[in-house]
Amino acid sequence: MKLQSQLISYLLLGIIVVGLSIGIYEWGIPLIQKSQIRSTVNNIQNQLNSLAEAIQFVVQSKGTQTVTLNLPKGSLSIYNNLIQYSFQTPVIYYNPSISIVPINYNIYIPCNVNNTISIPSSGYNSIQLCGIPNLIAKVNSSNIIIQDINNNTLVLPLANANDVITQYFDFNINVQNNIVSFIPQYNTGIAGVSYYPKCLLSASQLSGIIQYQISCRPMYNPQNGQCEWIIIEPTGQTSVTINVNSININLQYKGLNVISNPNSTVCKQLVYYYVQASIV
Repeated sequence: MKLQSQLISYLLLGIIVVGLSIGIYEWGIPLIQKSQIRSTVNNIQNQLNSLAEAIQFVVQSKGTQTVTLNLPKGSLSIYNNLIQYSFQTPVIYYNPSISIVPINYNIYIPCNVNNTISIPSSGYNSIQLCGIPNLIAKVNSSNIIIQDINNNTLVLPLANANDVITQYFDFNINVQNNIVSFIPQYNTGIAGVSYYPKCLLSASQLSGIIQYQISCRPMYNPQNGQCEWIIIEPTGQTSVTINVNSININLQYKGLNVISNPNSTVCKQLVYYYVQASIV
């Protein structure tokens, strides 16, 4: 309960981020056109949210599903653990100063601080990762130590590492030129809680291009310490330029892999679930 209350304390921040991120900023656009653009964006979000939910359903059913999308002219691509759709719009719909706009989730913990530590010649250097008081990283001449809630501690060798899961973030760690960098990849979710979806839909805008991304994230159960992570695997046709016709995304469950003692402060066991995605 303590863990959940700490994470939920960021809910207000997430709502503020969403509120500041969405709006139509080109005031010279006629009201009818603004309404049409808002309707188009809402339709895109609903369809892509259905695709994100379908990925989770395929894992639950251990089966297959084909999702039909009717999207405006643009481009759609499938990468490792990422489905990306971009299209051009005549207005600034999402605040371009906010790099990630959450669509299908409310609890969003931003991490915009410099998560770097210099390697000392003796003793330890430490930092609060993402500015969170109870998420501490320490570095000495041979090890990286991460301390999480309830003093959960992970000790790693002083080397690069990917997908180090903590209670708040999944990090990639890069060691270069006497500097250790902790690069946040995903917010970590809580399994079994409805407002922590396993696969996230986000948006961003750069000038006249809106880009949507679907990616899945690690989910953990604070009761038993088991974590789960859906991984999207590209297969077959993985990119297409959308014109006027609908396109189909085929999703197929391909099995799982269980990792004992993963690189994590909170996961005693990590289960990867693999879903192959292709454009048909």
